[in-house]
Amino acid sequence: MKFSQIALPLLALVSACSLTAAEKPSAEAENAAAPVVKVKAKAKAKAKRVLPPDGGAKLVMTPVPRYAPDAAKPNGWHKRYDGKRKQLARSKNQVQILFLGDSITHYWERNGQKDKRGMGGLATFKKYFAPYKVLNLAYAGDRTQHTLWMVEQSKFLDNIKPQLTVLMIGTNNLGRVESSPAVTAEAIKLIVEKIRKKLPETKVLVFGVFPRAPKARHKFRAQIKTINDIICKLADNENVFYCDITAKLLAADGELKAEVMPDFLHPSDIGYEVWAQAIMPYVQKYVDKK
Repeated sequence: MKFSQIALPLLALVSACSLTAAEKPSAEAENAAAPVVKVKAKAKAKAKRVLPPDGGAKLVMTPVPRYAPDAAKPNGWHKRYDGKRKQLARSKNQVQILFLGDSITHYWERNGQKDKRGMGGLATFKKYFAPYKVLNLAYAGDRTQHTLWMVEQSKFLDNIKPQLTVLMIGTNNLGRVESSPAVTAEAIKLIVEKIRKKLPETKVLVFGVFPRAPKARHKFRAQIKTINDIICKLADNENVFYCDITAKLLAADGELKAEVMPDFLHPSDIGYEVWAQAIMPYVQKYVDKK
């Protein structure tokens, strides 16, 4: 038998095997690709999240603590509020200004000058509010349902009589796609009603939800405007007041600059300065009685 008669079939067989191996991914390649597919699928599922028929009303208008108060393993939330209880004990429940909200309010107590991204307003807080007895009950990540629980069921408001309560809440409801803008506004309205019932002598200063995202065309901007267009009507200018500092936080072209909000959500000291200046006329009138 000639060599060519043997060699040609062998070459054909080798070529066929090579093509089969090239066409079929290795197990390693399949495993490497799997996480990418999983991540993309997860992102796609999140993007398609649909609100329930009630727009999220049941969820965001039902008081619930952020974490179980009697949890076996306390976390930062428990430690924060243990500290607040100790603060009230030391001051014998003397509170002049009460702050309620989410991380934006919580971070009045964060040192933006030491934060690597510059988020936080502690220096500004000390500049304006050091002379006052302030109780800040906000917590990062809170939504309206958590603020409702804080007002109604935490017992923090049971034995205090602040002259002024500052409220700013709602952005996390949108960020987590938990409620429509209109429902979020209704939840804020409910919070104000509960504050007035719990603290009938306090003046409630409601702030419009702050702008977020750098560009004016971002979907959050329109959603936030819808909320603010509704909650501004809560003001009776006798017991409830409304203030919107959106225009002062944005550039002339509507963009949100990093120097004002480094992550386009949480203010720097520059942003907190704007906020503090908006609060102080109410402090002077209802706390200082000037």
